[in-house]
Amino acid sequence: DIQTILKPIADEFFQKDEGMRLEALSLKLMDLIVLNRQEFALQEMPAEELLSDISEGLSVLCLEKGIHLYVDAEPEYLHADYDLFKTMVINIVDNSIKAGADRIVLSGKREERGYRICIEDNGKGIPKEEISRITEAFYMVDKSRSRKQHGAGLGLALAEKIAEIHGCRLEFASEEQKGTIVSFCLPERWKEEV
Repeated sequence: DIQTILKPIADEFFQKDEGMRLEALSLKLMDLIVLNRQEFALQEMPAEELLSDISEGLSVLCLEKGIHLYVDAEPEYLHADYDLFKTMVINIVDNSIKAGADRIVLSGKREERGYRICIEDNGKGIPKEEISRITEAFYMVDKSRSRKQHGAGLGLALAEKIAEIHGCRLEFASEEQKGTIVSFCLPERWKEEV
């Protein structure tokens, strides 16, 4: 049967492709963290495709943990570095998972200032007094939970740095025991270029 023949080839291709992506990402992260380089080539890409790719990459993990992950993105072209952008969103979603969310929505919509991406969850939320510190390196809201889940307190610090590269900042809205919304607004670079 054709599927039996093609599956090993597809698996090998995926592993090579994923390996190359991870190698490229590790070099970018080294630039980002070690060299503190701020100049990355942003490429134009469709928002809905970008968010769908991220959702597909997280689908196995979400299925294992019983999490419903939804994507709702208005069509638009964004300027982004694919690997860094993906890392930023995955780090934010990872925090949602660690906060006990069983429903996460990735959404994107046009607004006056640009294109806003939101990651909304129904996890345990963040206490108000902690919100101003959560993007500090090594800062953890729930230290015991983070240790159990092998957290180091770097995910949101890295995500904030990646957001800056994309010309925006992470914004947080949270209510304890109800959930958190992390959003950022990518500027409309194409209007600036005209």
